Amino acid sequence: MDSAAERAAAARVALLEAYFRARDSGDAALMAAAALDLPSSQRFGTHPGQVPALIHEAYAMATDPVSRCRLAAALALAWVYGGDAPRAVAFAREAVALAEGLNEPDVTADALGAALAARWGPDDFAERLALSARLADAAAHLTDPARRSTAHLWRLTTAWECLDVVAVQRQLRALDLLAEDSGCPRDAFFAASRRAMHALVVNDLTAADRLIAQTAGLGEQAAVPDSEAVLHSLVAARARQTGDTATLHGEALAFAAFGAAEGVPSVAAEAAVLWLAADEPDRARELLDQLAGGGLDAVTRDVDFLLTVTSLVEVAAGLRVEDILEDGVRLLEPFAGRAVLNTGAVVFHGVVDDYLHRAEQALGRTGATHWHHRAASCYQRIGADWWREQLGTPAVRPPPPRALTAHLHQDGDRGWVVGSSGAVFALPDLKGLHYLRELLRNPGTELSALDLSAAAPGHAPVVIDDADTHEVIDKQALLAYRTRLRQIDAELDQPEPWTDQAELDRLDTEREALLTEVRAATGLGGRRRRFSSTYERARVAVRKAIASALDRIQQHDDTLARLLRDTLHTGASCRYDPDPARPVTWLLDPGEPGPGPRAGSGPEGGAGRGTP
Repeated sequence: MDSAAERAAAARVALLEAYFRARDSGDAALMAAAALDLPSSQRFGTHPGQVPALIHEAYAMATDPVSRCRLAAALALAWVYGGDAPRAVAFAREAVALAEGLNEPDVTADALGAALAARWGPDDFAERLALSARLADAAAHLTDPARRSTAHLWRLTTAWECLDVVAVQRQLRALDLLAEDSGCPRDAFFAASRRAMHALVVNDLTAADRLIAQTAGLGEQAAVPDSEAVLHSLVAARARQTGDTATLHGEALAFAAFGAAEGVPSVAAEAAVLWLAADEPDRARELLDQLAGGGLDAVTRDVDFLLTVTSLVEVAAGLRVEDILEDGVRLLEPFAGRAVLNTGAVVFHGVVDDYLHRAEQALGRTGATHWHHRAASCYQRIGADWWREQLGTPAVRPPPPRALTAHLHQDGDRGWVVGSSGAVFALPDLKGLHYLRELLRNPGTELSALDLSAAAPGHAPVVIDDADTHEVIDKQALLAYRTRLRQIDAELDQPEPWTDQAELDRLDTEREALLTEVRAATGLGGRRRRFSSTYERARVAVRKAIASALDRIQQHDDTLARLLRDTLHTGASCRYDPDPARPVTWLLDPGEPGPGPRAGSGPEGGAGRGTP
């Protein structure tokens, strides 16, 4: 019997032949129908060849809005699958715009699926979360298994990204039910492979072995183009967890060969990790030099950005390559708390905090302990025991570092003196500097943006008119929301399996909507937010002023600006949380010390994170 790869190749040839026959006949409708199937023949990340050109040919001829919408979506997918997502954005945007005027759920689902694929980069998570919810709504009442499968896979991916365990379990169950209902080997392949990934995360190797074997058989049966890549990823992950050196060696060879042949950096970076795990540091270093010789800033911010950077950071930590580690810390810090996945959420590669811990530990920094605790907390929450055990125990903390002395004060008519002793610089009188100084004077204390707005010269306190102020949600409504959330969670936690998929989707959608309302209505510490135009103007003005001041500081002292960004929280209430790992003595008035050690190591000091 032919292999899955051979049958997938044959299917690709058949699709191309169907397209060429339609083109020869001059039938635009037949061309469109044939072109829509072409992306299904692609392997993810490899060069797309002629597929995008052929789809574009049909797209250019299409005049019917439905055909043009579907072809724009297919063209976006072809470019994403071909490893060139930036080309996909305009076509995905057009597909969504066209779909919004058609009121056809199946067309809308296709357009949203393309939009999600085109927005798969690390910086697009919030948009991706919203799009996946819209796709779930569009697909909820469709009978087509393929579109429902796409919706569940996207919801599963975003759930893994933000470590939402309940949502992960819900979408895994939805994939199981879809496979049972459809009887389709392709749907069963997706269900088994994602279940295998979950089994590896929770270190259930017995279940993982069974599911990996099922994935292999179903991939052959369904002739999924990426089935071989999926299987290699799962087998390699299992080998890492069991320390199977022989399998690691074989998988490292396979990953390195594929990464080189197809020009896929993330696969080559994974190969470097596998070489290191297989006790082949020289081969790992060779790949590290190839991929990161010019630094990590060259890594494309696409779907595989986090996987590529964290893989290279892991290798650099093992080999003590400090310049790569410095780059890694800077690039990864904005994504702390996020999971690292390979394409399509086939394999879990840990959490970003873990890699920050590895980098800081290899650099000999005390901040490693902070990231260790955060990573351990993430792993405990999702039951990732093997990953948590790899963290070990935190390194013994060396004596507290000597406190940095930093200036942030006015100097008569000459403006402000800012910077660490011996490297100070002058800045003009900026409102944001007044706000910063007020926050630094009161570490660990919440100050309202309205009060801060009076800290700059010429800004008298603003009197609030109670008639202009109201709670975003009143107390009774907030209580009702929280009660309903508990009821929904209780329903979803019932031990018997769900069989009513429509009801499950409805509960899922209601839960997400309620959570959005509760988050919007509550601030720091769960207190109810109050809204008025005056408060809102103050919040926006203070945030912008502080951000502008930090940008000016960064032009002269990147380290000081980063420390302030890490320890400041802005919003309706603002707060400075000192980082005990980076103590600072702030000089906030000419010739007069600031709060001293309390500003960097007091009991209320925490390693605050937040970017204005």
